[in-house]
Amino acid sequence: MRSLSHMLIFAASGILLASCTTGLSPQRTTFTEEMAVKQTPAEWNQGVSPQAQNLSSLLALSSDKKLNTHVDAVLANNISLRQSVLDLQKAELERDKTSGSLWPTLTFNSSTDRQRSKSAQGTSYANSVGGDLTINWEADLWGKLSDRARASGRSQTASEHDLQAARASLAAQAMRNWVELTALEKLADLDRSRISSLGNTEQIISDQFTRGIGELSDLEAARSATANAQSDLADRKLQIDQLKRQMQVAASQMPNTHFRTGSLLPNVKLPKGAMPATTLGRRPDLLAAYERAAAADLQHKAAYKDLLPSFSVNFTASDQSASLADLLNGGPAWRLLGSLSAPILDGGNRRLTAKQADLDAARLWLTYRQTLLTAVMEVENGLQNEQTLRSREQILGRALKHSQSNYEQYERRYRDGLTDIVTLLSAERDAFAARQAVVNIRSSRMQNRVDLAVAFGIGL
Repeated sequence: MRSLSHMLIFAASGILLASCTTGLSPQRTTFTEEMAVKQTPAEWNQGVSPQAQNLSSLLALSSDKKLNTHVDAVLANNISLRQSVLDLQKAELERDKTSGSLWPTLTFNSSTDRQRSKSAQGTSYANSVGGDLTINWEADLWGKLSDRARASGRSQTASEHDLQAARASLAAQAMRNWVELTALEKLADLDRSRISSLGNTEQIISDQFTRGIGELSDLEAARSATANAQSDLADRKLQIDQLKRQMQVAASQMPNTHFRTGSLLPNVKLPKGAMPATTLGRRPDLLAAYERAAAADLQHKAAYKDLLPSFSVNFTASDQSASLADLLNGGPAWRLLGSLSAPILDGGNRRLTAKQADLDAARLWLTYRQTLLTAVMEVENGLQNEQTLRSREQILGRALKHSQSNYEQYERRYRDGLTDIVTLLSAERDAFAARQAVVNIRSSRMQNRVDLAVAFGIGL
């Protein structure tokens, strides 16, 4: 009778295991990897300029030593970047902790006991020393533990790519800030030049008024224009000081205004990108999004396999004696236990958890798809911006030449009494506005080249 019950148990276990081996791969019902990676462009729509250069690093964008020294300081000291390094180290520890679940656990417990008892014969003492060693191991029948270990590994890889992306983004921001600060300082110099020029205009008006050929209203108009120019200079100084403090904080320095850049706007080289497949394959933000989505897929598989039976082995050896020497010399009692457990009724919790993991994976694949589309957009925008900004810079250069010539002509005509002060001040304002526009467009073009290098996946 006992042998018959054993046979029924083994037969039921065999049927259960056989049923579990069918359909081990869970079916995805939402957004998947195949949907996320489709329709990658074969080439860029916007053409690449023949002046573009192959660059191995973001630091190769400019030969300005002061700029590169500032970027190095930011990369070495930035607090947010150091926090990202700690996040990576935490992810590595999590990976190692998850991988440890594949190995058996070994536990040792010891106890000592001393008892005193009284009897008619007197007082007696009894010592007791005990110890037990326990080994637990869960067999990874369906690869559930391996899936979770691999998912943790891919999450750690994603953290590595996050750190690379953070370093590249931080270096690019430091370069853009440097270019912007240099441009602001040049604009401040133009404001000072305009104030000086307006002072000369006031002197011309005063001389004419003294000779009786000028009007007081002309002098008031010139003084009003000077006051507005001084206000513009004050606002420019405020922008410069705030940007300096921002750049110092990025390098983990105490913010102040003692920060110097070069006198010339740095020349940033135009980067040359690879074909879309190569470019997208080396962008760290895209690689990080892919690894996280792949890790979520593995977590989904592991959650699905939680519906299947699990098999574990427990081995315990224990002994107890009056002394430690006897404990080590004696033969311990031991027990070996193998257990097979399968969920039957849990209110659908495991199945709902698996469905949630499916939705989490779908969401991360959608995130990857969005990151992919954004990456393509950033490259296309950067290429088009380079073409447009180059064309605008040439146009504004011609406009500057004409506006400066126009201002000089009106200045001579005003001296001769052939035009009014309003026309002269308007021509002067247009001439300085053209100079400012050339500086701004040059700054935008250099900053766009930095953005384009990051979009191409050029790192450090």
